[in-house]
Amino acid sequence: MSDLEHSDALLDKTCTQMISAMTDAVILVHPDGMVTKVNQATLSLLDCNEEEILYYPVQNILSISQDKQPKLSPDEVMDKQQLDNILSNIEGFMCCKEGKPIPVSLRSSSLKDDSGDLYGFVLVARDLRPTKKLIAEAARAEAERRKREELQQAYNELKQLQEQLIQSEKMASLGQIAAGVAHEINNPISGIMVYLHTLATDLENDRFDRKQALTFLTDSKHELTRCSKIIKSLLDFSRQSHPMLAPVDLGNILDETFSILGHKAKLQDIEVVQHIDPGLPQIQADMDQLKQVFFNLILNAIQAMPKGGRLTIHAVQVDDKEGLTKNPKAVRIDVEDTGCGVAEENIGKLFTPFFTTKEKGEGVGLGLAVAYGIVRRHGGDIRVMSSKGKGTTFSVFLGCEGEREEEDDSGDTQ
Repeated sequence: MSDLEHSDALLDKTCTQMISAMTDAVILVHPDGMVTKVNQATLSLLDCNEEEILYYPVQNILSISQDKQPKLSPDEVMDKQQLDNILSNIEGFMCCKEGKPIPVSLRSSSLKDDSGDLYGFVLVARDLRPTKKLIAEAARAEAERRKREELQQAYNELKQLQEQLIQSEKMASLGQIAAGVAHEINNPISGIMVYLHTLATDLENDRFDRKQALTFLTDSKHELTRCSKIIKSLLDFSRQSHPMLAPVDLGNILDETFSILGHKAKLQDIEVVQHIDPGLPQIQADMDQLKQVFFNLILNAIQAMPKGGRLTIHAVQVDDKEGLTKNPKAVRIDVEDTGCGVAEENIGKLFTPFFTTKEKGEGVGLGLAVAYGIVRRHGGDIRVMSSKGKGTTFSVFLGCEGEREEEDDSGDTQ
């Protein structure tokens, strides 16, 4: 064997080894479409042996369509147009014995001898299933990302609507008590005007009494301070603010909220009993939103007693044995009235938006729904007990982490 022949033999052996080692399927095809050689990757991909592939038409294992092709025997000639289609396409399907056709990418090259005569083709097929799987996973990930963005946008819009609803309910509630507040402020202002008129008359007539003037001015200052406090409470209550959690004192919240409604209870001859445990621990909450909750509950209680009655506001720390909050300890705030009560069939509807048992013009049925939403967002709960004609008790539960500072079982009556 000459050196040239030896070199060609080594080159052929090297090429054969390289083809055998390739992870892509390599198929050598005769110009008439018969398979003359395949590598191990082809056999592994199709799960078959050489006897089932060699010297059979290539259409038995390779197609440009996912539809199954009719199998040809070794002595049948493959359609030249179909062979040209396979060679010219960049994607096709490997037809395994069982299961679905395998999507593959195709690359083909002509094999020619030294004189330029065609003696075959080489086809390289790469399994596209891993690539398609990655593409599908990427598409799912993108769809999930878009879905999360849509959900986040929907959540943000819902949160904004909830804040607007809270603000709208605040303004509606303020509208209901505007006349009472005007009356409450008008009385002291009328008294102050009388004092000032008396002082001016005495000065004009040289009858100035220093002691009486000091009394008038002191009383006027006291009444103006009371008016200022009422107006400040109303402004604080009506102001729109973003939810902000901070340590808050429930006793102060209940006192400030009741200061807005106290005059209305007095005008309706309602006895008010408060027992706010001074040892209550602070809780993490939004002060303005909790004021909204207790404003709605106290206003509902007052409206349930148009002919007088007793309003009891009670706040104490309790063990949360029912898991109403996320903490082992909770603060329970009861707002109890002796009013008309709620029929049993309506108790389950009290926190439903736009449900109301009030007369037309007295409310649109959003107060309790807003209060319930605020309490739930604070990780708490509201319970209600009522009997028709015997009154109603709303109990608000809010989680707390600290222990009460001191025991105090005394109560006071206003």
